[in-house]
Amino acid sequence: MRQGWCMLTLLLAMAWNPASAAEVTEQQVAQAVSSPQVRLRASALQTLYDKSDFRALEFNLSQLPRLEQEAIRTLLVDHAVQSSELNQAKADWLQAQAERKPEFTVIEQGDGYLVTKSAFYYGAKARGMVSKWQQHLLAGEMLVLAEGDQLKLSSWLAGDLQTQTTRRDIFISQLPKLSDAAVENLVVQFVSDPKLMWLPDNAVIAHLAAVSGDEELYRLLWRRRTDAFSLAELNRLAALAPAPEAVAQLMAATQNPSLKSRAYKALINLKPLPVTAREFLIQKLGEVDDGQMVALELAQQGHLDWLEQLASASHSKVLQNNFRAVQALAP
Repeated sequence: MRQGWCMLTLLLAMAWNPASAAEVTEQQVAQAVSSPQVRLRASALQTLYDKSDFRALEFNLSQLPRLEQEAIRTLLVDHAVQSSELNQAKADWLQAQAERKPEFTVIEQGDGYLVTKSAFYYGAKARGMVSKWQQHLLAGEMLVLAEGDQLKLSSWLAGDLQTQTTRRDIFISQLPKLSDAAVENLVVQFVSDPKLMWLPDNAVIAHLAAVSGDEELYRLLWRRRTDAFSLAELNRLAALAPAPEAVAQLMAATQNPSLKSRAYKALINLKPLPVTAREFLIQKLGEVDDGQMVALELAQQGHLDWLEQLASASHSKVLQNNFRAVQALAP
């Protein structure tokens, strides 16, 4: 780690030119980047980049005029993006490019205003490459820790909102690669570590529930505040029905006030209705809280005759009242 930091410091020192930014025109910038001489030199220096020989690369660049040097840096970063393969030395060099201050600026004139902007934009591309590289390393680290039962989610997912979001997305992308044993170890943490109850969204819980099928984890998901991730998992389950596991979780999701309407609708849309779903809906029809909602959805989906049969055969006043309420709304 110390060696990598020293190399990055050296690259920053070699790449930095203390001269203040000079103003050029956009035409000069375009001519510099498209110059045959510049492109020939850039092509030669690409070999040094590919070999990770950045001492030689920076020395060669330092011998060139400033504008030509900046044009070549642009082409070299473009080459790095196209090749996409990084190692630590390349990542360090790209980080150095991202940290460079503008050597040249151009003036953009609009309707009544002037804006000074950087003449070359390789810094942003370099920064993006480094970010992807860091995420690649973090993903590999996550897999190793998880398979070794060393990944403590409440610590690994901690940090500011941007860090949490980045690590959450990495976790989700790598989750399908984990072994069953590693997944089970992560599921257990939601029972044993109360700090995980404070996750800012349902992404980790929803995806881990989907991969593991763990009923306790689903129970936790349906108890939490609804967001795009829990809704997406409900829709995924609806698409899997009438698979028994999917039907079971659709029934469980009706406990969530924000999801119950969608969950009931998904169940009632099943044709034919599975026995478990049919018995569940009959039970709900006799309840005060959700009975009328279920009755109305059944009627809207063409089950009014069945609903009438249930009301006629049932001794439940609640069910009969729910049927009459729906019947009164019928055209």
